[in-house]
This record gives sequence, C-alpha cells and structure tokens, in this order.
Amino acid sequence: MGANQNALIQQKTGMKYFGYLVALMAVLFGAEYFVLKYTFPEYLFPLIISIPLLFILIGFFSIRFVYTKPNVSVTKLLGVKTLKFLISLIVILVYVILIKEQSVSFLFSFLYYFLTYLVFETWIVYAINKKQCTKKDEQQ
Repeated sequence: MGANQNALIQQKTGMKYFGYLVALMAVLFGAEYFVLKYTFPEYLFPLIISIPLLFILIGFFSIRFVYTKPNVSVTKLLGVKTLKFLISLIVILVYVILIKEQSVSFLFSFLYYFLTYLVFETWIVYAINKKQCTKKDEQQ
C-alpha cells in the first residue's frame, strides 16, 4: 500500500469520525434546546448554539491534525487534551466575566457538552489505535 493510499484512508477515517461528532452535537443540542425551551425557558440563554459549535471546531482540528495521523505519541495526545481544557477554561471565563447573562446555565450546558466530548474523544482515540494495532498485527 502506497503513502498516498494510506493518506486517503486516514482522511476518510477522519471525516467519518468528524461526521459522528457533528451528528452527536446536533442530537445533544436538539435535546438540550427542546428541554430548556419547553420545560425550563428561564434557563435558555442567547449563546446556547455557540457551545456545540466550539466543540465541533475543536473536534475538527483534533481529528484532522492529530488523531488520524499514524504513530501519534502519548505526549501529543495529552497536549491536545490539555489545549482543549485550556480553551474551555478561557471560554468559560470570558463568558462569565464579560457576558454574565445566565452564567450558571452556561456553565451547566458547557459541562454537558465537555463531558460528552471527552467520552467521544476517548472513543475515537481507542478506535483508531485499535485499528492501527490490528493492521500492525496483520502485517507481522
């Protein structure tokens, strides 16, 4: 198998996982919006759509530039997780300090998406590493 074919397979794998991420975030957003709008409208805040969009953006860059690359080191994986955590803290601080509208609702919504994304991200790393280990075993 040539280098170009491996790159194409990795790109398709990345797009598959990105599609899963977008679908997951859409379902989570729909469920959250429905629950907040019809049962707790006082907790609905204007920037609710920004949270899943942030995680889709983070997920795109993580999948595209790190997770689908062969032989990714543990240091790089931990670096991506740390960067995601720092970006999340910065977003939370900016919202709470500057916008202040429905801060508690924003924090709970952010935590909802953050934990879900954390599980999803772990699943991606596990699935990709399992696939790469299987390929290595087949080649030996």
